[in-house]
Parts: sequence; structure tokens; C-alpha cells
Amino acid sequence: MAGELVLITGATGMIGFRTLVFLLEAGYKVRAAVRNQAGFDKISQLKPVAPYASQLTSVIVPDITVDGAYDEAVKGVEYVVHVASPLASNAPPGIDYDSYMIQPAIRGTVGILESAAKTTGVKKVVITGSILSLVDAKTLGSGSYINEESRTTGASGPFSSHIEAYAVSKATAFNKTKEWVAEKKPSFSVNHVFPVFVLGRDDTVTTAEQIVKGTNNMLMGPLFGSTRPPIPGGSVHLDDVARLHVLALDPKVENGQDFLAASQPLESFEWSDAARIIKKHFPKAAADGIFQLDHVEKVVTLQTKVDSTKAEKLFGFKFKNFEEQVQSVVGHYLELKGNN
Repeated sequence: MAGELVLITGATGMIGFRTLVFLLEAGYKVRAAVRNQAGFDKISQLKPVAPYASQLTSVIVPDITVDGAYDEAVKGVEYVVHVASPLASNAPPGIDYDSYMIQPAIRGTVGILESAAKTTGVKKVVITGSILSLVDAKTLGSGSYINEESRTTGASGPFSSHIEAYAVSKATAFNKTKEWVAEKKPSFSVNHVFPVFVLGRDDTVTTAEQIVKGTNNMLMGPLFGSTRPPIPGGSVHLDDVARLHVLALDPKVENGQDFLAASQPLESFEWSDAARIIKKHFPKAAADGIFQLDHVEKVVTLQTKVDSTKAEKLFGFKFKNFEEQVQSVVGHYLELKGNN
């Protein structure tokens, strides 16, 4: 409820920062767990949080993999929103995926639950998963029906790409969380949000060159001429992902509820349609040749069938569609470039 204290992790990232903003707007006090003071200084100076400075504090957690990493951070909080997890896009070449990505995802998630269990005040924990927590990339792009009950068997490696390792990290962390909850039976509830590919204005991006950061690169990369293999046609607006994290804190939401976050439930879209959308909403930019629209029109989309109607029915809202996502990201880029 508004006025209560929420601990959030991962607030320096795309999803975490937008969720932080939505929590503040909803009236919560927020304690952001960051690796270092520089990370907090950066986000606390961004425009969207400026009106809420009195509601925002920080705590330093330099290594989420150590035992008791969050013990101090959780003291006095009523809710935990755990977004932090190693990102596939940040993996350096030649890295050991298990130590860099998989184990930190597991230890960070189970560790924050263990810390929360040492307190008496935590009521609810909301964890950011991924569509890849539930199914692998091949299944996602196969047109198979996917809902919150879908499960992947995972893989143990070796991994052919950082995306494969990331998928296993998310799936394993989710499975370990379910095992922990079943065994420990904590007094607080644990819920998950599973986004597909997240697109939307990322306010942690402050220069035009950074626009390809994170999953927005799936849209913006081809606009700048990058070649893409066929991509599953599943996306969700960043605002909707953040909103779901906040809504999931509601005491009325039952324990163990998981929510897929995907626009246009049970429908796919064409990534190539971004060219038409840009011509419609940003005709000057299209005419000026700022984007390689002919390149975008060649992107091949794999059909998906993701059922995210559970969240829409429970919370009474409609996910923003692909057109709104393109408007959000491209509009932000043009704003940063001074071309809007």
C-alpha cells in the first residue's frame, strides 16, 4: 500500500528503473539496492524521479552472490521487487556462463528470499522472470501455445550463445525459487512477472548512441542496418512490465501467482511492420532517411502464441500494442537526436 517501504533491486537497468518510477508514483517509499553509490547517484539524478526525492533511499549491496547479501537491505521493508539479474547483452566474449550468468541469477534470487525470511515484516516478493523462464527460444518462435503453466526442461551446456545461457539462468532461477518456496513455506507471498521482449522509452538512456542498449536493440538495430536472424514476434511495452510489478504487490493478489507480460495476447506481429509505423508517425524522419526502413522490411518474424490474458483480466487493463512500442522507442531516439 502507498506509504509502505519497498526494496527494489536492479533499479539502474531498463525494467528496474521504470518500475522504480511507477512505485514512487504510486506513493511507495523505495529503497534501491545498488552495487555502488555511483549507480544510485546516476538514477537519482534522472528527471522522472526528481519529484519523489523524499521517498527514495539507497543501500549498497556490492555482491548479490554472497550469503546474507541482502540481510541489511531487507530490514524494515514490507515488499521486495527483485529485478536484478545478469543480462545476456552484457556478457563479454569468452566468459564462463555458469559463473557469470547462471549462478548469480540463482544466488541473487534465492539469496534475497533467504534474507526476507529472516525478517518478520516482509509481506510480498515480486520477481522479474522472463518468457525464457518458461520456454526456450525455439519453442517461443514455433507458434506453440504458451501460458504461465508452460515449462522448459532447460539445458546444462555447453552453450552456443549468451542467449542460451541467459535462458537457462532465468529458467533455473525460477525453478529454484519454486523449490525454495515449497520447502521453506515463507510467511510472505512470492509472485513472478514474465515479460517477452521489452520495448519502450528507457530513461536510463541519455544519449542517442545508447538507444541500442538492452532489448530495444531488437527494434533499433535493424533500423540502423544490423542484420537479424528470424525473431519471435513477441514484445511488450516497458510501461506495462513496470505496471505489472506494482500491481502484483496488491494484497488481493494471491500467493504464487505468475503473470506473463506480452502485448496482443495470442497474436503475433511482424517486426518489419516497424517501417510502416515510422512512416505513419514520424514522416519527416522517414523522408530524411534517418532509418534504413528497407532493411527493416526484410526482417523475418517467427510466429508466437503467448497467452497473457490472465494479467489483463485480473488487473483490468490492455497491454500496449507493437505500434505504441515503436512510437515510444523511436520517439525517444529522435528526441535525443533533436529531430522530433
